[in-house]
Amino acid sequence: MENLNILLVEDNDMDILITKEILSTSRILQTLNIVSTAEEAISYVNQWAPFQQIEKPELILLDINLPFGNGFGVLVEVKENPEICDIPVVILTSSTCQYDKEFALKNGADYYMEKPLDIPALKTFLKEGKKAVELQESLVTP
Repeated sequence: MENLNILLVEDNDMDILITKEILSTSRILQTLNIVSTAEEAISYVNQWAPFQQIEKPELILLDINLPFGNGFGVLVEVKENPEICDIPVVILTSSTCQYDKEFALKNGADYYMEKPLDIPALKTFLKEGKKAVELQESLVTP
C-alpha cells in the first residue's frame, strides 16, 4: 500500500493521541496531518492560508463535534466542492446517534465509524471502497 496522506480533524488531545497510536501500529503507511477546528479543516482542504503549500489529503478522518463549526459543515463543504469532492471522508466520532449517522451518509460521508479508530474496518474501507460504503448505507434505517 502506498503512503496515504491523511487529514485528522479532531479537537480532543486524548482522541488525537489514541488515533495516532492506533495508526502507528496499523501497517498503513501514512502521513498524518492534524487540525482541530472546522474552520481550519475547511481552509486545509481548500489550500487556503495558511495551508497553501500542503498537498490535498487522500483521506479525511473527521470528528463531528468541533469548535468554530462542526464536522457536518466540513463534510458538506468537501462534498459540494468539485475540486475536492472525491476525497474520502470517514466520520470518526463518539456519537452513537442514529440521526448523526444517517445525516453523515446522506450528505456524502464515505464511512461512519465510532471512536476509537477501527483499523480492520478502515483497511477494508480503503481496500474495497464503495463496497464498504454500500454495505454501511444498507445498515441505515430508511
